[in-house]
Amino acid sequence: MLPDLSARFLAPEGWITHSFTNPATGHKIHYGRVYPKDSVPKAVIVCFTGLSEFSEKYFEVAHDMLDRGYAFWIMDWQYQGRSGRMNKFVQRRHSDGFDSDISDMKFFVEDYVLPAAVHPDVGRIPLVMLAHSLGGHLGLRFLSEYPEKFDAAALSAPFLGIYKFSPFTGFAVRLLTTFCPWIKTSYIPGGTDWSENFRKSDAMDKFSSDPLRDTIHAFWSKSDAALQVGQPTLGWAAEALRSLAYMHRRSVLEKIKIPVLFALAGKDEIVDNAAIRHATAHLPHGQLLELSGARHEILMEHDEYRSVFFKAFDKMLEDNKIARIENVKKF
Repeated sequence: MLPDLSARFLAPEGWITHSFTNPATGHKIHYGRVYPKDSVPKAVIVCFTGLSEFSEKYFEVAHDMLDRGYAFWIMDWQYQGRSGRMNKFVQRRHSDGFDSDISDMKFFVEDYVLPAAVHPDVGRIPLVMLAHSLGGHLGLRFLSEYPEKFDAAALSAPFLGIYKFSPFTGFAVRLLTTFCPWIKTSYIPGGTDWSENFRKSDAMDKFSSDPLRDTIHAFWSKSDAALQVGQPTLGWAAEALRSLAYMHRRSVLEKIKIPVLFALAGKDEIVDNAAIRHATAHLPHGQLLELSGARHEILMEHDEYRSVFFKAFDKMLEDNKIARIENVKKF
């Protein structure tokens, strides 16, 4: 039985949602935002979610950012959340190529976030990326391709490799999708539409050790069928493998000059922690935070781990003098 959600896990006061269509990809992207009620934001936080997640899951994070005096923006990736889906197979988490996701990010940041991240009294308000898992992967790609957009970034368990992944499996996926392109929209082997037990494996939860936060994903998915997402397609898997290979290039990582905090979950059984350590070492201003007892979803973890992450997040912004200290005047 799922618990009732407290106000902390519901939309904060002033929460606004909308959508846009990226003319370059044709994707219809859903997004949400909220600003501090009575002050100029000290920074604008732009959140990019993990695979099959949705904005509603991050309402508590939005509250966390408002408590710090920050504005908060978030978007749903194509094929998940309230963004566009496949017409025939609405629950399949497909991909048109990770380049298309980068294009959606660019349109979102340049046409929506940046124009709102200014104030006549303070000029441009700093932009900070906060991303989890798949969002961390795409976030790093974005930072490498458009290094001038953000002032800092914090990545929770970024998807830079797959936990205990077999090279043979990767070879089979690439072979199938190359020579049998019609199979790309099929689920990965064993893949299905969403179910209540979707995020469980052998009765051992891989996502969070927090008994309440671990239910948030299922709570929203049960409450609104529009948020339900099944497992990835073979096409998504092939594009993910292609993008992972690209992100392993040292030249790609070294283009990222801003401060980047990498948070690693010691009990992660989703992403490869060795790949996170590798990426951190090749960023000029990369910082690694290891949370030995945490599971994959650090932002949804027990306070024991979650608070350590946000303490490091706050320190990064403070040490680099990114977030503005003063509140100026009301909007």
